[in-house]
Amino acid sequence: MSDQNLQAEICRAIQSDRKFPRKPKPDVSPDLAHGWLLPALLVCDSAMYGRWDYWADCALAGELPDAPIPAMDWVDGDTLRNPARKMLEACLDSIPRHGSWQGWSGWQYFDYFLDWLLFGFGHQGQPELPPEPPGCAGASARLYQVFCVEAMLGWPHDYFGDILAENHHGRGLGFYPTPMPVSRLMAMMLGVNRTDTVSDPCCGTGRMLLAASDYSLRLYGQDINGTVIKATLVNGYLYAPWLVRPLPFLDGAQYDPAQSAAISDSLAAVGESRPDVAAYLVGSEHDPELQWRFEPVKKRRRSGASTNVESDAEKIEILQGVLF
Repeated sequence: MSDQNLQAEICRAIQSDRKFPRKPKPDVSPDLAHGWLLPALLVCDSAMYGRWDYWADCALAGELPDAPIPAMDWVDGDTLRNPARKMLEACLDSIPRHGSWQGWSGWQYFDYFLDWLLFGFGHQGQPELPPEPPGCAGASARLYQVFCVEAMLGWPHDYFGDILAENHHGRGLGFYPTPMPVSRLMAMMLGVNRTDTVSDPCCGTGRMLLAASDYSLRLYGQDINGTVIKATLVNGYLYAPWLVRPLPFLDGAQYDPAQSAAISDSLAAVGESRPDVAAYLVGSEHDPELQWRFEPVKKRRRSGASTNVESDAEKIEILQGVLF
């Protein structure tokens, strides 16, 4: 299980390193295999929280241990200046060969980064190393040098939700996740135990499910936007293993692709009791073509959505990869 003293030492080492975040060198060309990043994540988590160890104990035994779920020490408040956020910004800036990631192709870079991480974690929906965006030759090698899983675990938080919100991702007024302290309070007030299901029919980047992972091992989520679902998956690998690898003896149906549509429709039906969720999901349906990329989080799509571009503003959004 985890060692709090070792965790504190790792965090201090990162904070005292004047060269952090690392700057990539041009002569590095790693040969990355599917799942190459997962062993580093497992070792780091074992030293800090032991959540993957807990998941393995449950999966191997086929039953719940007497020990409670290891709680995460979630970061609240301003995260703009902490090492993990600085590192993620450096990663995104390392994708284009020059300048900042926040340009015309910004959301393409963001999606590429999520795909690159999912490939690294061995996600079944990202079996191949994603192609580098146009004009970004060497992006994978640069990310390999800059990304630091220790920082992500040292300061655990839904940073992807923050970045999406700050950069106005999505149509209309943009994406606005529930603040992490509020999500944690809501999860605590649910009063669930380890075998109770927690469902979020409009999960965004998975913030509510992350908060609920301190109490429940049965997490269900879905959304329409593929980008936020990928962020949920990355967050799950980092912080909530049972979100991305449901325990078979509790949620075996999540491993059956034939059950995906039924689970998705059930989640949508649950969301009908919330006007905001119902409005978001109205006219949506299960997305059977793309679901394989996002399992076990469910992917919906707009049914009968028009593909006509009605304005130059919508053309820009489509080119930036912002539309759902």
